[in-house]
Amino acid sequence: MIVALQLENLGVIPAARLELSPGLTVVSGETGAGKTMFVTALDLLTGARAESHVVRAGAERAVVEGVFDLNGADPSVAERIVEAGGEAEDEAIIARIIPRAGRARATAGGRTVPLGVLKDAGHGLVSMHGQSEQMTLRQAATQRELLDTAGGELVARALADYREAYTRWRTLTAEHERLHATAAERAEKIAYLTASLETIDRIRPQAGEDVELTALAARLGAAEDLKSAVSGAHDLLVGSDWEETANAADLINRAAAEVSRAAATDDTLSPLAAAVTDAALRLADTAAELSGYLQEFDDLGAMSLEDAEARRAELGSLAAFGPDVESVLAFEQRAGAELLELQNSESSLGDMDARVEAAAAAVEAAGDTLRTAREHAAAEFAAAVGAELAALSMPRARLSFEIAPAAPHALGADTVRMLFTAHDAAAPGDIGKLASGGELSRVMLAIEVVKAGHSAFPTFVFDEVDAGVGGRAAIEIGRRLAILAQHSQVIVVTHLAQVAAWADQHLTIVKDDAADGAVSGVRTLDREGRLTELARMLGGMADSENALAHAAELLDTSTAEKAGFAEDGVTE
Repeated sequence: MIVALQLENLGVIPAARLELSPGLTVVSGETGAGKTMFVTALDLLTGARAESHVVRAGAERAVVEGVFDLNGADPSVAERIVEAGGEAEDEAIIARIIPRAGRARATAGGRTVPLGVLKDAGHGLVSMHGQSEQMTLRQAATQRELLDTAGGELVARALADYREAYTRWRTLTAEHERLHATAAERAEKIAYLTASLETIDRIRPQAGEDVELTALAARLGAAEDLKSAVSGAHDLLVGSDWEETANAADLINRAAAEVSRAAATDDTLSPLAAAVTDAALRLADTAAELSGYLQEFDDLGAMSLEDAEARRAELGSLAAFGPDVESVLAFEQRAGAELLELQNSESSLGDMDARVEAAAAAVEAAGDTLRTAREHAAAEFAAAVGAELAALSMPRARLSFEIAPAAPHALGADTVRMLFTAHDAAAPGDIGKLASGGELSRVMLAIEVVKAGHSAFPTFVFDEVDAGVGGRAAIEIGRRLAILAQHSQVIVVTHLAQVAAWADQHLTIVKDDAADGAVSGVRTLDREGRLTELARMLGGMADSENALAHAAELLDTSTAEKAGFAEDGVTE
């Protein structure tokens, strides 16, 4: 509910603060006084685009601030504001600042927020009804949403079941299409992986084998030179069987013996004797290692240089799978896993057709159930709206819905079309084409009254709901607005006394043309003020005794009937 509105430099209104009450609030005033600014203010607070022309002439900026009671509002409203960084518990303060030049700013709960926050919050706080909202009623999406809302839990449950079935069907269909679209590609990939694994398995590389073969080939290629050099070094160290000349090992051993003998007499030679002895031992170890190196050449007899080069060539043929053996083995592991997955997916493709067919059947069944629920809701809702239209002086008007099967989509397997006829002689047709502006206003009012019987909404704002009507129809519009106000706060901008007489609170916009430029202010009327304003609205003569008497009659009659609403619990 809107608790208060603060307006500054908005249109012809320099400053105004409005304390709003529950029930039915009527806003009236002479043409040009600024009644539209009231609706403009609420549009701005619910996320409408800000235009600089709404700023009062001579002012730098316009400010609109609204205080909203959140009790009874959808919890998502407070959650959205808090999510944006604002404060929102029992109430929320929402504001728009529109400069004459530059960007407008929006705040919610004391924090500057994106305009989308106001739009989201506004959807749960205020239901606006004017020319633009009449246009949305002509849209198929709005008509379907209206019917689904009217259908209550029955339609909601059927729609939820349908959406679940539809989502599963779409998921399976997408997977089915993907699998079929890539069937040839998958077969080609399977053939490639299979051939690759067979090639690798035929050559069967061993980890590190390429490195070892490279070293071996280098050794075999220089075998004679290596053997000659190492053999010569070995002979110099320890000699050979056919040589009788002294060698390095004999010489150093003799040197070690001589130094050791001398050290027995002069112990200062002991470290030197130990050093020469150690050198002799290390020389013997080196000679043994050189002998072992020569022995390895004898052990390599199983693989010739030609064999090593041939094996390296085999390993080189695997270069397409990696630059070295380690990479080839890693590829082999990945390829094996991918091949297994592709083979499994190929086998699962066999039952995919059946799964998709079953999911499609489930969507069809859920769609039929949803359509039946919508048809049931349409009959009840159309009858209720028809009764309201009869009370609004449209006794022959009929609202109906055409629900036709269609290809499955996210919101059902049918199309929903709202039809209207103003009298029995005309065939039902699109409501946007057949209903006049005044008829469409009354249809919207009738719809809201019917909806209010099932679920309350915090605030309704009606602008031009009485367009093109008068007399008895205007009285019934006022009565229906008062009925709607039993459940929600209702704010109506009107020029008809028959509507204004039903108000619980009457605000009037007063224009002063004598000032420097038009200036308007807002006043809350007491009974005497209401009688004067109703008399003006009736005939333009606020001082006419006849007009005042008629105004008093309207006011007393509506007041008495509203008292009866409370006593009898009237909701329709």
